Amino acid sequence: MNRGPIGTTLTVNGSSISGRGTFLDPGRLPDRKEVRIRKYLPFESRARLHALVSELAKRSMSYQQIQTQIFDSTRIWLSKGSISGWVRGIHNPTGGKNTFCAVASPELAYVIGVIAGDGNLNVHGYNYEMLLSVTDRDFAEEFSRCLAKILSRRNPYRVRRSEKRNRWIVQGSSVLLYQFLNRPWQNLKSFLEHCEECTAAFLRAFYDGEGCISARLLRLDNTQADILLYIQGLLRKLGIETTDLNRRKLAGTELIDPLNGRIYVRNKDCFDFRIRARSLSQFEQKVGFTITRKQQRLANALATRPRFHPSPSANRLIV
Repeated sequence: MNRGPIGTTLTVNGSSISGRGTFLDPGRLPDRKEVRIRKYLPFESRARLHALVSELAKRSMSYQQIQTQIFDSTRIWLSKGSISGWVRGIHNPTGGKNTFCAVASPELAYVIGVIAGDGNLNVHGYNYEMLLSVTDRDFAEEFSRCLAKILSRRNPYRVRRSEKRNRWIVQGSSVLLYQFLNRPWQNLKSFLEHCEECTAAFLRAFYDGEGCISARLLRLDNTQADILLYIQGLLRKLGIETTDLNRRKLAGTELIDPLNGRIYVRNKDCFDFRIRARSLSQFEQKVGFTITRKQQRLANALATRPRFHPSPSANRLIV
């Protein structure tokens, strides 16, 4: 027998499953006071219960027989309504429209890039969410499109406006996608390097969130030096040259929020590197921006003749 995360037996061997046409002894019906009442079981428990219910239903057992057999083996009392919904395919623990299958695609690579950068993973009660809150609507719309595509939704997720925060917000929910994304980014490299299109989509998402362009200076900032070094390697594979990685801001220094003027103290060092001016054209062709205003600045930079080359930062990071 296997025991689930809450200490209940979730699977049984073949000998403990009643056969077809077995009559129930009324004395075996569970005492409801013995049941550990839980409003909502964890996803893993529901998935195992669903599999067990499906197996019992194949044996042509009635809902009451399934109900009693599940209780005998797991000490969990399922309602006949839940059993009926699972058996008839009306409900599924994985979620009908939010079913996720980990198949490499540009849309999945873009979502990974967003979560690695500006996006967030949140859990609210039993909702496992992917969240993006940004100032550019076109960025939010692209994330919505990609999120809907990998979750097999017919329509994109709603992009809503928060006037109070001056943000465009997208929220999608899928426990399977949450579990897939909630791991070290190093474990997702195969999905980012699957093909050049996937690599470009990941880079575009990260630059949409963390990239900054002013004149001919295209910079990428983040507190994770390891992921910036990885991105430098991906850019090199696309023929895009970069400067060395620099430690731009130190932990403990102040940061002023441009939206509300509040002053924060950095908890971590901030690192950056730049795309070399001679590679801006290659960056535009291979990666580019989803955000229109950034893409326009890039086009303006390519139309401007450089007057000087900035000197490297004095506090270069040696790695």
